[in-house]
Amino acid sequence: MTRMPAPRAGATLGLCAVATLAVACGGTSGTRSPHGASATPTACSAAVGSGCASPGASSSPSATSSATSSATVAPAIPAPTPIAGFQAASVTFVSSQDGWVLGTAGGSLALARTQDGGTYWTGVTAPPTGFYTGPGSSGVSGIRFADQEDGWAYGSQLWATHDGGASWAQVTLPGLNSGGGMTPIQDLETAAGQVYAVYFGSSGFVIAGSPVGSNSWVASSTGISFGAGPIPMAQLVIQGSAGWAVENDRTVDGGSLLKSGIWSSWTPACSTAGGPATLAASSAQNLIAACDVGLYGSGPPAERAYTSTDGGSSFTELAAALPASCQGSATIASPSTSVAAAGCGAGIVTTFNGGGSWGTVYTGGSGTTIAYVGFTTTTQGVAIATATGSAAGALLMTRNGGESWAPVTI
Repeated sequence: MTRMPAPRAGATLGLCAVATLAVACGGTSGTRSPHGASATPTACSAAVGSGCASPGASSSPSATSSATSSATVAPAIPAPTPIAGFQAASVTFVSSQDGWVLGTAGGSLALARTQDGGTYWTGVTAPPTGFYTGPGSSGVSGIRFADQEDGWAYGSQLWATHDGGASWAQVTLPGLNSGGGMTPIQDLETAAGQVYAVYFGSSGFVIAGSPVGSNSWVASSTGISFGAGPIPMAQLVIQGSAGWAVENDRTVDGGSLLKSGIWSSWTPACSTAGGPATLAASSAQNLIAACDVGLYGSGPPAERAYTSTDGGSSFTELAAALPASCQGSATIASPSTSVAAAGCGAGIVTTFNGGGSWGTVYTGGSGTTIAYVGFTTTTQGVAIATATGSAAGALLMTRNGGESWAPVTI
């Protein structure tokens, strides 16, 4: 996951107590506080006639009543009600506080937003389309925001907002082929004022980009050819002004590298390992790859991790292999060179010593799969756990750098 620019403008969370109805709270109207608050009555003035007893005088019932009525108590604002039946498919944060999650509720496309780091969520306007579940359907299943104003929902279609989700417009990508039999728009990421997408073209994967504040998409002259296998898939990783795209078709079959605003051909990690690879980056120079070694070749299959400290020019194998449960299903994220988390089947495994060892930190229920893992900061991370046969499920979060993960109520 990704990873993550600062917000453009946003609401300040919190509730201020007021002494009179004429005093206003700071922050954006309509923002819900996680906790209600009551005002403390304002201290009385010593002046006679202010509604308080004069100095040295005993308080009468009428004076007490007048003092009480002069203070206004702000009503407690309840926490948002959970969205009934919400199932998460994709999540994005632009800061430790501001995030969105796309999914379904009652069988329809739904979008929720948090402004307090994921404690409380409220329903917001989703793109006017359906939820994309795979070939034969249309709509979106992924969400990314660059800041509090600019966001994109993608799947078989691309929708963009430039007003924080108040309105959405469908965007046409140059050369998009919607009849490839797989998800047309494979991946979309944003950083450093740019947004990029990798998607099916007529003879290979196309990589296109646009400034985040507009819909001015331009396709790169460098794409990635389809491999020889039956299931071509692509992943996109953007970190600052650097980027990487890898194409898996059973095995790693090609890649592209973004440097100085230009995409060029690149040989990804594990190109000769006999299996697919999944990438993550914690900086423009530091990458990690989880690879299914030997899955389609000689030798016993194993899930190995490799790191690069030179932007992907070379990779070094980490000391410890990932658990066997990671084979064929690993999705990986890394907030720093010493920490990485991988979704492996129903669980999440983590290393805190640069790949010297891996340990299970979360185990989901039977029939679930960790479909996505990502980090917003070095301490805050997100994951999506889906049920077998479903494209959406539960949102998980960590707030201690991946040591523990827990489901979040939306």
